[in-house]
Amino acid sequence: MKNFNFLFLVFLLFTPSCGKKDCQFGGAYQFEIPITLSPVKEIYKIGDTISISSQFSDQVYEAQTDQFYSLTDFKFYPEISIGEISDSIINRGALNDFEVIVDTLKYDFTKFFFSSGGISYDSEYLYEEGAYSLAYRIIPKVAGLYVFGQDSNTDYLDEHQGFSGKCSNKVVNVRTILNNRTSNNMHLAKDSPIHHYNTRIFQNPEERFFSFGLFIFYVEE
Repeated sequence: MKNFNFLFLVFLLFTPSCGKKDCQFGGAYQFEIPITLSPVKEIYKIGDTISISSQFSDQVYEAQTDQFYSLTDFKFYPEISIGEISDSIINRGALNDFEVIVDTLKYDFTKFFFSSGGISYDSEYLYEEGAYSLAYRIIPKVAGLYVFGQDSNTDYLDEHQGFSGKCSNKVVNVRTILNNRTSNNMHLAKDSPIHHYNTRIFQNPEERFFSFGLFIFYVEE
């Protein structure tokens, strides 16, 4: 009996505290939130308006467990960026080539400048009556080949953020899915001389393109 009790204690010691079936997956939670960009074109003219919006309920799909979780007043930390990719080095400050229009009385938008010269807008979703929303428009002012992206910084800023049913041994990641994973002009990346775009994203398009809410397009005069 003493040996049995000893073995049982060892079993408890090395068994994860979260033993539910839903917790038996590798890596982080992978929540997916939708974004829509319209109109969808390969080529825009200077002065055209491109609208981006995202609306979804607080019942959010999670890919690792293939189920929905209630994310109440959750922080997604959306980050909006645009890069110009027609030269051998990406211009990460290309947001300056666009006018950004947003209702700042409704949405929190903060322009962030990186020491490297890059620019992004850090924002947050409006949460009310069980739903999230975010909307803004961009108007190109300079010709070029661009990659737009709306990513989520949850894994960097608050990966331990809690929600009902969360496994204590798991962290949180959020993927932004643009236009329901349609092509989003990924083929235009072949026109860029930058190796990451003309080669690497095609080797793993889900992890290097579609999960970051990316969209590639030309702007012409």
